[in-house]
Amino acid sequence: MVIARRLLVRPDVPGCYHLMSRCVRRLHCLTYDERRKWVEGCLRQHAMKMAIDVLTFAVMKNHVHIVIRIRPDLAGQWSAREVVDKWLKLVPCRNSAGDVLDLDDEMRERISSNTEWVQERRARLSSMSWFMRLAKQKISIKMNKADEVTGHFWGERFVSVFLPDRQAVVACMAYVDLNPFRAGECNLPERGGYIGLQIRVEHAAFYEKQERAFREHGNEVVSSQGNERQQQQWIEPLCCCGVFVATRCGYDDKWVQEFSPSLTEQRYLELVDRAAREMSYHKEGRKKRKLSRDVEEIVDRMNI
Repeated sequence: MVIARRLLVRPDVPGCYHLMSRCVRRLHCLTYDERRKWVEGCLRQHAMKMAIDVLTFAVMKNHVHIVIRIRPDLAGQWSAREVVDKWLKLVPCRNSAGDVLDLDDEMRERISSNTEWVQERRARLSSMSWFMRLAKQKISIKMNKADEVTGHFWGERFVSVFLPDRQAVVACMAYVDLNPFRAGECNLPERGGYIGLQIRVEHAAFYEKQERAFREHGNEVVSSQGNERQQQQWIEPLCCCGVFVATRCGYDDKWVQEFSPSLTEQRYLELVDRAAREMSYHKEGRKKRKLSRDVEEIVDRMNI
């Protein structure tokens, strides 16, 4: 039985989720690299404009995996004007002809004075449903235009699985990052295209810098999303992949992030490498690709 997502997800509580959406009829609509690159860019743009932390992702030939953390606590810190500006970047105002209207400061201030409108958009900016709705809608329009067709691009509604603790989050991240490798699209896990692991490897210096800052300042480093970040480094650093816990009981629980100092980029790479060497099977019983035990460890391959 299908259960409404609003009955399963508390939008006012930070939490990690594994999201997955397939193309209609499971067709390979994302086979070409150009299309996968565009999907990755669309996810990046929406994640950086919303109160959503993307921990990792994988764009496959006929489906997309994303591991996210919703951040209603972060959205609650934004001023009314910030909410208006962020929302209009995602959903700009248009005239009857469909042209985008460039609203001046006076009009934006008038909109920000509408408390009910601002609160509704604030909630949407940290909603996984709105994140997937806006991103998938933009992708569908782009792909249908390229194929010169109309109709549905995605299949049934996207799947969301709650990740209750840090172990579940890290295990799910490794599973998502290994999708291209197990599908036979690359010969080494770190060479998979359009996955979060590739971004971590390409910008290792940035993520190591985040780790050093965490070791020096501890819990003061809450999230790199509060800092100025380049678009190429939009995946959340592993040192920030903690869980949110309530500090007291009651209706007005205060949620703070709990960190794991033992979770580092190197240990995560070792976990992915170890998981790639284990045997697994398709539903039909066919073996997927696995990393040979003769291949040197990932720390040696990457000179870590």
